[in-house]
Amino acid sequence: MKNLFTIVLFFFTTSYFSQEITVSGTLSDEKSGEALLFANIYFEGTNIGTTTNEYGFYSITISEENLGDRELVLLISYTGYREKKIVLPKSSSIRQDIKMESESINFEEAVISGTKGEAQKEVTSTQMSAIRIPMKNIALIPSLGGETDVIKVIQLMPGVQGGGEGSTGMYVRGGDADQNLVLLDEATVYNIGHLFGFFSVFNSDAIKDITLYKGAYPSKFGGRLSSILDIKMKEGHLNEFHGKGGIGLLSSRLMLEAPIVKNKGSFIIAGRRTYIDKVFNAVGQTVPYYFYDLNLKANYKISDNDRLYFSTYFGNDVLKFDENDIPEEERDSTSNGFGFGFTLGNITNTLRWNHIFNDKLFVNTSLVHTKFDYDIFGKFANNNILIKSNVRDIGLISNFDYYRSSTTKITFGASATEHIFRPNIVSTAGEISDFLISSEGKKQNVFEYGIYGGIEKSLKKDLYKISAGLRFSGAAVKDKLYFSPEPRIAIRRRLNEFSSLKTSYSFMKQYMHRVSSSSVSLPTDLWYPITKNVKPQYSNQVALGYFHLFDRKKVNFSAEIYYKWMNNLIEYREGADLILNDNFEDELLSGSGDSWGAEFLVKKDVGKLSGWLGYTMSWATRDFDELNHGKTFWAKYDRRHVLSVVGIYKLSKQWTLSAVWTYSSGSRFTAQLGQYAVPNTSFSGVDLIPIYSERNEVSMSPSHRLDINFVHLSRRKNKERKFQGEWHFGAYNVYNRATPYRIEIKALDNGLGYKYTQPGLFGFIPSIAYNFKF
Repeated sequence: MKNLFTIVLFFFTTSYFSQEITVSGTLSDEKSGEALLFANIYFEGTNIGTTTNEYGFYSITISEENLGDRELVLLISYTGYREKKIVLPKSSSIRQDIKMESESINFEEAVISGTKGEAQKEVTSTQMSAIRIPMKNIALIPSLGGETDVIKVIQLMPGVQGGGEGSTGMYVRGGDADQNLVLLDEATVYNIGHLFGFFSVFNSDAIKDITLYKGAYPSKFGGRLSSILDIKMKEGHLNEFHGKGGIGLLSSRLMLEAPIVKNKGSFIIAGRRTYIDKVFNAVGQTVPYYFYDLNLKANYKISDNDRLYFSTYFGNDVLKFDENDIPEEERDSTSNGFGFGFTLGNITNTLRWNHIFNDKLFVNTSLVHTKFDYDIFGKFANNNILIKSNVRDIGLISNFDYYRSSTTKITFGASATEHIFRPNIVSTAGEISDFLISSEGKKQNVFEYGIYGGIEKSLKKDLYKISAGLRFSGAAVKDKLYFSPEPRIAIRRRLNEFSSLKTSYSFMKQYMHRVSSSSVSLPTDLWYPITKNVKPQYSNQVALGYFHLFDRKKVNFSAEIYYKWMNNLIEYREGADLILNDNFEDELLSGSGDSWGAEFLVKKDVGKLSGWLGYTMSWATRDFDELNHGKTFWAKYDRRHVLSVVGIYKLSKQWTLSAVWTYSSGSRFTAQLGQYAVPNTSFSGVDLIPIYSERNEVSMSPSHRLDINFVHLSRRKNKERKFQGEWHFGAYNVYNRATPYRIEIKALDNGLGYKYTQPGLFGFIPSIAYNFKF
């Protein structure tokens, strides 16, 4: 008992009576009041520092022994903002909310600026295998049809591969597309693509921050094997009314933000709609398709320690075609009552509460709801059919950040989510109902939970830094309860002021999968939970990296190698029947996969010339006993080499040039090598039987492409002018070299054989857009 009392007394006195100074508060934009995430904060003249968390809160502690006779000076740096220095009085606990002044106050100042401290953070932190992309860069990068697209920018980063040309598919470090968890203000977005995946559902005007984790996952994240894409929406201007928007060839958008109560609460609303249907109608053609989406967020500061947020997103893809869309001269009796189409949509809602308990403890609690559904409908000759599918989530998440000392940060929390899957709902009327019976589908409820804790600690005067975490996850399904520990650890070893080595290990588990019979995002893709017979997927990943900052030019260099092995992966039997099949388990095969590779990134975020160069060399394989005769085969999107070069150059005060050049090895396919003839059962002829290569044995041709974008910023006559605009003149695939999109077999001209052709999808596409701000 005496020893226990001594231990408790020691902890109490070192925690509360030691001579320490703790400074805490929030960091925000001076004008808008937007919280600034992951900013760099440290005490001048020391190596003691921290970063704001994902909600803008910080806490930093220094002992009087480390401070010595120096003044207590706080240095704050954040990309795009002027470095700030604050002299503070010496006190045991100081609340210091900080406002930062943007260096890009004027709309015409397109140069992305930063500081040494901000750039050095990639060297000093334990985080590796992560990518954070400034939104100001995204607005300038050329894109398909002039549409700024956050997912297309992420695809330019090492370790991330796209699917088909122009699509929003993401294949991260050898994983599949359904192994990416995409979060919008903590709510899961199940479908990230409009127009069959050619445009993402995220309106860049409404987005504040994007972080992609490819490995070394923080312990609070779980539920997918390959990546976590964490997207945060803007909060709205606390002091003034502002707007922003754009008019392009394919769509237009508008964002408005304003205070609800000045310095207390604000809102943002952003909408976007394509007018592909209207454009084609104007020239006498029918394209009965359009998409739209809407983002809304509001927040209110209850007190210095409490703040409430509510955010929502909803969007839809709509295709509708009926007899009225058929020209009169082409109509006949069969056209009467004819029609078909679909709607495909996401809805997310997040109600969030931030609370600061004291100068060292912060909590964020969120109630989230998300829904993804599609409806396919058709009518013909007095027959009607409607096919529906949806998945709905209701969840509660609570995350705590405890800043124990200058060398130790502790995180912990829990989450619980009810998944409700409702696939294959069928409603029919007319003669078709005789053989296709209406059905409510097989409803499946899954309760998924996670409990986690983690610690980040500096050792030996910050020579080493360790981030270790343990997550316990599980899922309750019919007749089965799954439970699993998910350990993670990352270690950083500092080599000198400008370079470091990092290594990490992560274990991840996934409790759902997507049923898809195509590489293209279709409305028939279904999300299903794991069951008693369909086991959760899981992966182990190790990584090793070298990070270096070239101080003079503020250029970051990183090189990482990784190995990932995955189990209980899902593939589908050859000829699997996936449509309207409630017994989908009978069509599934279980196997394993491995992926490994090296990733290199050179990045510069400051100066007249900014951008990055990324290169990936990787391999990805699969093993299924019932596929490819049980032999190992290449994954479909195994691509040996992927290279991207992105540059943004400030030509003058009014003109900016940006360019993207990409090179990629071709995706894989199973080739038909020949055919042989056998007599048919009637002996009246022969049947030609194809001969195939091993699964995914052949690659399409490599591809490369150049995109450019010129931005002309309006010259302002005086600084008080409210309305400002910019013109974007761009071109996709400048030298018109189409990327192979699919494989076709064609007969040779001499009729003595066949050949493969690789038609592309997009050639040269010019674009023009006008963006504005007021």
